[in-house]
Amino acid sequence: MTSNIKNKQLELLLHDFELLSKNAMIQMQIASKLLKDNSIDELYVEAESNEIIMDRLEIKIREEVVFTIFQFNPIAADLRKIITYQDVTTNLERIGDILLNIIHFLRETDRGLPEFESINKKIAKMMGYAAGMLRNAIFSFSNEDSLIAYQVIKEDDKVDELFHQISSSLQETFAGRQLSKDEVKSIININAISYNLERIGDSSTNIAESAIYLTEGKDIRHGNKQ
Repeated sequence: MTSNIKNKQLELLLHDFELLSKNAMIQMQIASKLLKDNSIDELYVEAESNEIIMDRLEIKIREEVVFTIFQFNPIAADLRKIITYQDVTTNLERIGDILLNIIHFLRETDRGLPEFESINKKIAKMMGYAAGMLRNAIFSFSNEDSLIAYQVIKEDDKVDELFHQISSSLQETFAGRQLSKDEVKSIININAISYNLERIGDSSTNIAESAIYLTEGKDIRHGNKQ
């Protein structure tokens, strides 16, 4: 196989990865819009369609990674990049699944109670942090920018803290109260939304760690700073 064919295969892999990244951000934008107004039915339809696209792209990229490795026997630098594409693709597909969970919870949740006012603000703030982490994690990987990747990892502490604040606020606000079935459902769903946003922070951190591995050759996962 010629070098030109190999380069075209790598370009195809990059193109599909960019499509997957774009769809992940679109899904995040849909969730952000529904957080403000969960009555927009067409957004739910778009989200379901977008999830199908992301699943298909994840499968396609996985197959392209395997094909590229076995067909072209890439050099070490290219091999590291190809392997990290697979890792990041897995995390992006997982983020797509998580966002669809959030979108489903938003559809089924009444957050209009006065008691939810401060909690809603925390969720909106958490959504903003998670969206920023995802966007910057993708940027850090696509542009091989480890500086941005390290910033993404630091931002995860803010998402974690908001998750704990929301859990505590729900307990403090509703402890000892007689609750209706709908109120219980809303409380459970709000806690689930914050939990899933926390998971997006974790997956974005994984992408940032992959960017660092790609650019610096360092595996900093699991507390390994060497």
